[in-house]
Amino acid sequence: MNLFWISLGTAVSVLGGSSLCFWLLHQAREVDTTLWILEHIICPIIRIVVLLIVVSLVYPTFDASSSSVEFWRILSRQGEFQDLINILFLVGLGLAFLPIVNHPVFALPIQSMLSIALVFYWQYQAAIATPDLFPSLATLIKIVVYMACAYFVTRQTIIWLGRRLDEKFSVAGSVRLISDTIYMVLQIPVMLLYGSYLQQLLT
Repeated sequence: MNLFWISLGTAVSVLGGSSLCFWLLHQAREVDTTLWILEHIICPIIRIVVLLIVVSLVYPTFDASSSSVEFWRILSRQGEFQDLINILFLVGLGLAFLPIVNHPVFALPIQSMLSIALVFYWQYQAAIATPDLFPSLATLIKIVVYMACAYFVTRQTIIWLGRRLDEKFSVAGSVRLISDTIYMVLQIPVMLLYGSYLQQLLT
């Protein structure tokens, strides 16, 4: 699967998940309790599932012996899927309290790299005795520089697009829908950089 189809699949998946969250929140504005549950539990879980769909699309690009189906097969055995959902939920909750990395342009890549690392470990733990899943210094620097550039390049564009959608459709909060989609697509290079590092462990 080439980068175009990965980006297209990512955009469609993220737009679907983000639109669902946007619609649910819009419908629950008048019920405070429901709104809190949606904002802090249901929508974050929906975003995690979308994140895993994106990761499953990218995973085969750096592991030629795997496929998106294999990715989900690994998660389906012995409760790994539930474990990964719980881990990503708790990590996302923890990142929300940390400055800088609480921004989606940083938090999403961290969660996606963690997803890749765990699936990679579950898949190859027997073949690699002591895998060092933390990225090398060179890879880490590239990732941080890219994420910083992505943040500065897109922050004003996202606000402008969100305002235009709010005005056009007479709604509020479109900036979240736009930002979720853009940031999810923009993290693909981060996953590829990290995946290339993991690929070296197999050689």
